[in-house]
Amino acid sequence: MECSKCGSQRCVKAGFNHNRQRYKCKDCKRQFTQTKDKNATKRAFALYLYVVGLSVNAIGRMLKVESSTILYWVKNFALKTYEKPIPQGEVIIELDEVWCFLRSKRQSLGVEGILSNYR
Repeated sequence: MECSKCGSQRCVKAGFNHNRQRYKCKDCKRQFTQTKDKNATKRAFALYLYVVGLSVNAIGRMLKVESSTILYWVKNFALKTYEKPIPQGEVIIELDEVWCFLRSKRQSLGVEGILSNYR
């Protein structure tokens, strides 16, 4: 048994909590219960399916897990595993040209109320 806080191997049994064995670390005096990751294989399979190209909703339907949970697993895996690249060189920004076109047009397009605020 290893302490979840300090990583020490010096842990002893310290009773039960909701029918689960409780442990106490002799170094940091923290009490904890052993946690088993029941979803480890399901999580790994979901990440594999996501990398292969399946959508989050499709994975959720296959594994009977909420799509927000799948997205949470993917996000946490990416944060733990990969570093965010530092941008190098020039940054190119594309602007939407539709608003410029609509603002310059004098015909009634049904959006006069919206565009009157921008003139």
